Amino acid sequence: MLLEVNLTMIIFAVSFLIFIYLLNLTLFKPVGKVVEERKNVVGGSYTKAKNISGEISSILSGYEQKIKAARFEAKQIVDEAVAEAKLNKSSSIAGVLKTLNEEKQAAVHRINKERQEREKELQGKINELKDLITNKVLGREGDKTLVGTH
Repeated sequence: MLLEVNLTMIIFAVSFLIFIYLLNLTLFKPVGKVVEERKNVVGGSYTKAKNISGEISSILSGYEQKIKAARFEAKQIVDEAVAEAKLNKSSSIAGVLKTLNEEKQAAVHRINKERQEREKELQGKINELKDLITNKVLGREGDKTLVGTH
């Protein structure tokens, strides 16, 4: 017989089973327990991270919407300010043009009035010169009477 079963072999098998049982109690179960706890922690962290990631993306999209709305509102404010500035510019230009036209009309009126006064003065001097020339030509040097006034 190749394999004889005797008491030593039975004791050896029983001691081996006791050894495996003790190893299981002292090493395998605690290590398995730690591995299982670690797996649960990692799984929980992963789930929590996934949930947080979803929340962050929803918050981020909310902020993006708020930024878009703020940009749109800012653009409207700028457009309104530009339109108001153009309106103020055109009304200011119209006011300045009106004032300039009034000043131009007043200046033209003054110039015309001065021209008429100068023409009257010159007409008087022309009449005096005409009388002087007439008197010189006629030989009445001492006579300073006006020829045209008789």
